[in-house]
Amino acid sequence: MADTRRATSTAGDRYLLLADISGYTAFMADVERAHGVDFSAGIPAGFAVLGELLDGVIEGLRPDFEVAKLEGDAVFAVAPAASLDGRGDAVLASLNELYQAFRARREQARNARDHVCTACPVVASLDLKVILHRGQAVRQTVGSQTELLGPAVNVVHRLLKNSVQARLGARPYLFLTDAAANGLLLTESGVEHREDYPDVGPITGRVVDLGESQPR
Repeated sequence: MADTRRATSTAGDRYLLLADISGYTAFMADVERAHGVDFSAGIPAGFAVLGELLDGVIEGLRPDFEVAKLEGDAVFAVAPAASLDGRGDAVLASLNELYQAFRARREQARNARDHVCTACPVVASLDLKVILHRGQAVRQTVGSQTELLGPAVNVVHRLLKNSVQARLGARPYLFLTDAAANGLLLTESGVEHREDYPDVGPITGRVVDLGESQPR
């Protein structure tokens, strides 16, 4: 019998963005300690908190970015390079607005009284970090599944594990690789930063505080 799946792929320069909720693991561990792993009585409200925060991130990325995938506590999004090139000030302003909305939702969740438990104080420690890279990526569709593939995709995911907070202190931040900063005309924003990985090599860029990122 013939395979009826249709495979297609499109390659191009894209901005690749990962918005990650830091503190997620500790929060989920506290939810589990408070409620156990048996959800037969209902899903703990802590899960709804994270869902609302992720919803806010998705809303904040539109319309500039298209969500490619949810990856646990992170949102992976993409935009055609041509649609954002040279628009760095607007991108920074949009991401700053996204963070302000995230912080407002976090405070609302922390002060809510419908899910008071030992996990709730940890809500205040949830924060946001954003990685933004520019490079070639292939969008491949097989059947109903679509994936983005390529070295640039690997780079943006490697950068989730970095030394930014160890070097600069705990803070919400945007890490722009040099490729992204050059494309967005943000080569003077934030502070210089470098990461080294055995598989993808050195990656240099700029770190911008999300809470303070404003158009230059």
